[in-house]
Amino acid sequence: MLEIAVFPIEQPGGAFYYSKIKTRDIVGKLSIRRRSAHTDGVQRDLAVKRIREISDYLSTADAILPTPLVISVPSAELRTDNDDYYLQIPTDDDNPWGEIIDGQHRYEGLRHIDNFDQYEIPICIFIDLSIEDKATVFSTINSTQVKVPKSYIYDLFDYTDSNTPIKFCHDICKTLNYDEDGPLSKRIKMLGRKLNDSEVLSQAALVDAIVPLISKNEKLDDKQVRNSERLNPDEALPLRQLYIDGNSLVFAKILRNYFQALKDISEHNWEQYVLRSIGVKVFLRLLGRIVRKGLEEGNLSQDFFFSTLIKIKPEALACTTADGTNKRAEDAAVERLSTALGQTY
Repeated sequence: MLEIAVFPIEQPGGAFYYSKIKTRDIVGKLSIRRRSAHTDGVQRDLAVKRIREISDYLSTADAILPTPLVISVPSAELRTDNDDYYLQIPTDDDNPWGEIIDGQHRYEGLRHIDNFDQYEIPICIFIDLSIEDKATVFSTINSTQVKVPKSYIYDLFDYTDSNTPIKFCHDICKTLNYDEDGPLSKRIKMLGRKLNDSEVLSQAALVDAIVPLISKNEKLDDKQVRNSERLNPDEALPLRQLYIDGNSLVFAKILRNYFQALKDISEHNWEQYVLRSIGVKVFLRLLGRIVRKGLEEGNLSQDFFFSTLIKIKPEALACTTADGTNKRAEDAAVERLSTALGQTY
C-alpha cells in the first residue's frame, strides 16, 4: 500500500488529486501504454532525443521539474484526518501501481540520470479512468498548449547570471540590436515578433547561427557552466575563448565589423538574403573560416572583412532564397562561397 498526502481538486469534469512523491517511488513502478503497441494506449512513441535532452538538463545543479506527471490508478481510497487528505493506493511488487497519461518523456528522463532518487516531483492522480477519459485528458493537455516563440525563450536568458552559450549569444544580440550606428540596429526581433517595421531577423535565428562559433556541444557547455565546471578551449573554434572569458562586447564588435562589411558588399541582398534566417546562418558559417585568417594577421577590423568579402561579391549577390531555405540549400550556399573564398586566399 502506498499512502501519500494529497490536495483534492473538484472540477466539472471530475475529481483529481495533486501531490508530491519521491522519484524512487515511481521509477519502474508506472506503466506506459503506447498506441503503437496497445490498442487501448494513448501515448505517443518515445522521442529518444527529447529524453536525452531532459536527462542532460536534470543532471545540472539547478535543474527543476515543476510540471506534474499525470497518472491514472485503477483504484484508491481517500482517507481524511481533520483537514488533511491522504490517498491510499494498492501496490503490488510485481505490477505497476499506476499508468502515465502525460509526462512519459519526463519520466524516462528521470530514469536515465544517476541521481534520480534526489528528486521530489509533483504528480496529478486520477482514479479509475476509462480509456476514453484517458484519451480525453491526454488530448486536452497536448492540443491546447501554445508554443512559446524561441526568441522569447532566449530573451528570458537576460535574467540568467551563468555564462551559458545561449546567455552569451543573447547578450551579443542585445548589443547589436541596440547599437544605434550598427548594421543590425533595430533589425532583430528580440521577442520573436515585430515591435517596429525595421525588425526582420529573429533573435532565435541569430543566436542559433552564433552558437556554432563558440560551442560544439551547447548542452554540455550549459551543464558545465551551471555546475561551475571549467570550460576547455577548442582550436577548431577560434572565437570560443571570447565566450569562455565572457567577453561578449568584443565578440559583438567583431560581428558588427563583419556585418557592416557584408552590408556594404551585398547591396540588395542585404535585405533579400543576408537578413533572412538562412542568410545569417550561411554567412556566419563563412565567418568561422574568415576569422581564422584575421586572427593570424591580428586584424578583425571592418576593413579586413570588407577586403575579404569584396573578392566574393558576385557569389554573395548570387545567393537567393529561390534556391531553398532548408539545410541542403544552406550547405550548398556555404560550399559555393567557401570555394570562391578559397580561390582568393
